Parts: sequence; structure tokens; C-alpha cells
Amino acid sequence: MTTTIQISKLSKSYKKQQVLTELDWSIKQGDVIGLLGKNGAGKSTLINAILNINPADSGSVSLLGEDNKVLTSATKARIGYVPQQNDEITWLTVKELIQFKKQFYAHWNDSKVAELISRWEIDTNKKMSELSVGQGQRVLIILALAHEPDLMIFDEPAAALDPAGRRDFLKEIVNLAADENKTIIFSTHITTDLERVANKVAILHQGKICHFDDLDNVKENVVKVSVISDQPNKITIPYAINTFQDNHQVNGVVTQVDLQWKKELESQGHQVDITPMSLEDIFLELTA
Repeated sequence: MTTTIQISKLSKSYKKQQVLTELDWSIKQGDVIGLLGKNGAGKSTLINAILNINPADSGSVSLLGEDNKVLTSATKARIGYVPQQNDEITWLTVKELIQFKKQFYAHWNDSKVAELISRWEIDTNKKMSELSVGQGQRVLIILALAHEPDLMIFDEPAAALDPAGRRDFLKEIVNLAADENKTIIFSTHITTDLERVANKVAILHQGKICHFDDLDNVKENVVKVSVISDQPNKITIPYAINTFQDNHQVNGVVTQVDLQWKKELESQGHQVDITPMSLEDIFLELTA
């Protein structure tokens, strides 16, 4: 499958703080990726570096087969982006802003724009400065979707939306994800949103993508393992990211279940229990 984004050795620092450290990441066409990270982990920094809004200090990024520093107009038209903060022209009305943006694209889905404006009850005669934060965010989403891009990047797109607005936005992402030619990345701190729409999860931690896999694989492989034994100090749990002992029990969180190890322990009379974890708990364990 075609590679939509290729990142190599990407580094970025602010003053003396290193935010991204030789980050490598490859994203395939058709991926719908939820980007998780703690506050301050660098999600917005990574997105801005990918789009060359705030260039990285070193490393390279390829978008849709082109160097992100010298994208052609045709490639730029294939990208949709929603920033975390509304940076549009505040003194324009919504109607004027839409018409202004439309002139930069060869393709623009007027019916889609009209449908979303109606469904989200946006007064297009209001200036952007007169909209609530949530309504302003809805307008940004509409502008990002109007030209039907192949690559969409959303930076905390639902943060300013109420529960109904979040649900409606996620519905749009699900509809877009049905097209295998579309690639979507959205950063979020709401794991339930990610679980509704993403097929992959990427976790940003300590300047790198520390975990990137299919969502189903993450939930299947990152689990709690408990071993009941008369000699718990002699039990080592493979692939454990942390372990602790409690009386006659050894507990750990693993990134992969070693079934052969489990079978051998059980044949020796030990009890081995495997317990699934919520995505939120998995995230907290992987970034502890």
C-alpha cells in the first residue's frame, strides 16, 4: 500500500527543551490514526512539523510523495487541516470566509458544505469573531473537508465541541474512513473517541512514537498478566513493561503475551491469568 507520510529522524526543540527526538514514523494510505500523548508530549509540535507550519530542527518529512518543504500547489490541495486554535480571519463572516477559501481550490463540494452548515446550525451571516468556540471549530472542520482532501490532519478537533458535536464530527470521520484512499490523523486525549473511529493508534512519548499498531492488536497484546506461585520471586514475566509482587502473586503489564511461556508455567502447576485493559489504562501504562 502507498506510503502517505514518511518521517525520518525528526527532531524539534524549544529553547532548551527537546520535544521531538529523531522521530521515525511511516503512515500508509487508508490509515485512520488516533494520535495519543500526554499534555505537553508534543502532539501539536509533531503535526506542525509534518505540515511545515513550524519546521523541525532536523530530519525529513515526505507528504504524498513530496518533500514537505516544497509541496506543489496540487499536493497542498490534497491536504486538509484543522488546527487546535482558530487562526482564521475573525472579521469575515462565515459566508465570506467560505467563499474566500473556495477560490484556492479547483474542487469544492458546495453541497457538502451546505449540508454541514445546516446540520450544525451555523449562522453564515455571523462574523467568525461572533461565533462560540465550538461553532468556530465546526467552521474549521467544514473548511478542511470542503475540498475533499486525500490526507486530513486534525489537531484536537473535538476539544471545543459539546458531546453532540463530538459525536457528529466522529460520524463524519467514520464516513470518510469508508474511502480507503483517505488517510486521517487526529490527535486527541479522549480515548473513547479514538476507539470509535480509528483503526490504528500511535502513542507519542518522550519525543518518539513509542507504540504504533492496529487498535485491535494494541488491545489484544497490551494486557495484565498475573501469576500465582509459591515462589513468586523466581517468576519473570516476558515482555513486561512493569511488574510487582504481592504475596504469592506476580503481576505485570506486557506488550505481548508469550503463549509458550504461559503453557510451560501452567504445566508446572502455576496459575496464569490474563486480563484485558481499557485503552485509557493501556495509554497510561505505556507512558508511565
